[in-house]
Amino acid sequence: MKRSPQQPQEEVRLDLELVTVKELLRDLLFREAGQVYFKRFAIPRRRRWFGTWRTLPTYQAERQLLPVGGRDMNRHIEQFFTIHACLRAEFHQGGMPITAIWVLRQRCPTLNPALCRVYSLECAPSQPGSYQISISGGPEPPLATQ
Repeated sequence: MKRSPQQPQEEVRLDLELVTVKELLRDLLFREAGQVYFKRFAIPRRRRWFGTWRTLPTYQAERQLLPVGGRDMNRHIEQFFTIHACLRAEFHQGGMPITAIWVLRQRCPTLNPALCRVYSLECAPSQPGSYQISISGGPEPPLATQ
């Protein structure tokens, strides 16, 4: 099996308010979770015997963060991050286009060609009403030649 060389990773940190995080989570849960480049949602394990991250099924993340017909979604989001230190969205090797999510398109440096694809995105509370988003990514993958 031939392995592709490791792409250099670029990391961007954004501080976003709760309303923007809610838009980001809505896009991740309802738009991106069904795409071919989406891998999984993960939360940190309390005990690291089986690895550092535990898979969180999409339907469970949706039910805990943005329940259908739910009221007071801000409280649901704050309650989720009281229980779990952070939420991580992981994408397959090719990554997710950073332009797929409107919030990232608006907030990320538009002239940074080193961050065209997102490999993982972590969301964690930083201050009351504010969240830190860490985006790890890289450049556009090379085109496959036949």
